[in-house]
Amino acid sequence: MRVADAAAGRGPSDEVAGMLEVASAATWIGLDRALRSPEVVYRESPAEAEDGLPRDGRLSRLVAACSPDGRRRESAVADPVVGADEVLLPALVLRTADWAPQVREVARGSLAAALRSADTAALVAAAGVAVAIESWERGGHALEAVAGALRAAPDEVLASVRGHHDVGVRRLAYRSWLASDRPRHEEVLLAALDEQDVVCQMLCAEWLVSDALRCRRVDGLERLLGEGGARAGVAALTALVELGRPDAGVAHLADRSAMMRATAQWAARRAGRDPAVIYRDALASDRAPGRVRALVAGLGECGTRQDVDVLLPFLEDPRPRVRAEAVRAVRRLGGPAAPIVGMLADPAPVVVRAVRRGLRGEPGAVPAPRLWALLAADSPPHVRVGAYEQLCGMDTWTRVHADLHLLAARDAELGARARDDLIDWSRRSAVTAFRMPSEETALHLGKLIDTAEPVLGARQAGRLRWILGRRAAGPAGGGGGSRSA
Repeated sequence: MRVADAAAGRGPSDEVAGMLEVASAATWIGLDRALRSPEVVYRESPAEAEDGLPRDGRLSRLVAACSPDGRRRESAVADPVVGADEVLLPALVLRTADWAPQVREVARGSLAAALRSADTAALVAAAGVAVAIESWERGGHALEAVAGALRAAPDEVLASVRGHHDVGVRRLAYRSWLASDRPRHEEVLLAALDEQDVVCQMLCAEWLVSDALRCRRVDGLERLLGEGGARAGVAALTALVELGRPDAGVAHLADRSAMMRATAQWAARRAGRDPAVIYRDALASDRAPGRVRALVAGLGECGTRQDVDVLLPFLEDPRPRVRAEAVRAVRRLGGPAAPIVGMLADPAPVVVRAVRRGLRGEPGAVPAPRLWALLAADSPPHVRVGAYEQLCGMDTWTRVHADLHLLAARDAELGARARDDLIDWSRRSAVTAFRMPSEETALHLGKLIDTAEPVLGARQAGRLRWILGRRAAGPAGGGGGSRSA
């Protein structure tokens, strides 16, 4: 409304124009939609509506370019003043995706001319809108036009856009730069090492790999492998293997990144080395805090069942993340559940999470009395969560028992989760619970339902009682009751 009022002379135009100069792509898209609303159309003066495109300034042209009237939009984007006004360039970009073919074609012709003379700020604004509408049905043309303008822009302009805070604009600038014939190897390498966005890093890494394979050079790849991110390092190591340097992978077998370790293991095998042997030897002698966790993980990834004995001592490591990694490694190699069962009470949440995942699929690995003890209110929250999940995985009626127990106790930490789980079970899974509970269990569950009814609600409590009653009735007595229900 401020734009419309300023365009009609009912508000300060300089202030509004200043806001448009720094508006984001989302703001421009929202403004374009809002300027077609009935509120804006009705506020236009009759003279403006009859005369067609108003000639009283920048904001009036903007209102016309976003008008619901296709003829006004077409006239606006055909106006040379609109194409020459860099503040209005985002509106011109939007009109290239217009639903009216006549407006669209005129806007595309005007945009091509406008981009040739646009300065850096205008080019960035146009790029932001073009990236934002890329997924639109007719939005691809604007992105191609802006990318072409970036490729033709001077080096300093393209370098400035590559550092823009909008990650979408930055990625478009990198793609345009790397698709041109201007990048130098050293410049791309520095960009790959300094850039924080992983997509831009990978664009540079892919260019460097292609250049290295073409020129048979490894210096840039070695630096990228040593100083770059994990994804870039994987690309660099893969290229080094292709260039006949698989031995470069051995130094990265203890990388913190799982995908980097997997690539290094593959490279080591290509070099005739068994990575499992390297991991075993390193764990026997290397206790560097930064390497033990990765070495344990690596042995778990490529070792054998015989390596479980090597890994078991690390279940007692003083560092929580090493213990958690040892749990994952032991289970990955098919090690027994017994050594990790007691770790459900570990003081570190990261370890308990690893144990929960490691025991998944083995509901009977932990005795039920032990789990009920861990579920007690005085246990740490992460320990209680682990015990609750194990109880829910044991069998149907233990799951219902655990949910009702928490609800009856008005458990502040797990009560909401238990209620959601119980409702989900009654709606989705109760019909498949063909084994009915014992009489003693059914009686106990009934008492818990009575206690939890204020939390569950009368309707849900009644549904649970009906389920228990139907199960207790058995196949012979339950058929007629189910049909009448």
